[in-house]
Amino acid sequence: MKTSQDRVDLFPYETFPIRIEFGEKKNITICHFQCQEHLDKYLERYKLDKRTIKLDYRDEQPTKPSQKRKRSVEQKPEPKSKGSPGSIRKRKPRVDSTRNTARTTKRKK
Repeated sequence: MKTSQDRVDLFPYETFPIRIEFGEKKNITICHFQCQEHLDKYLERYKLDKRTIKLDYRDEQPTKPSQKRKRSVEQKPEPKSKGSPGSIRKRKPRVDSTRNTARTTKRKK
């Protein structure tokens, strides 16, 4: 049976109660997850089989799904105001109404 110190060694991060190990003897990969959904995404992304990994839960049981709200794809982000610092202003060229031609004299230094 594992002691509480062994559990602390397996789960060094308090907010990551799920841990998996997989790979060969010399190349073992260890990952920690915050919730079951993150684990499922990881397993699907890297096409890992639950039978080929070692799965541990800090509390000895699967965690409850997270209750975070997900944004639907149809929702549009809030529009930025025109005066926001992220907006870019283009510089308008200044044209002298009396002289529309290029300057021919040199400037004094």
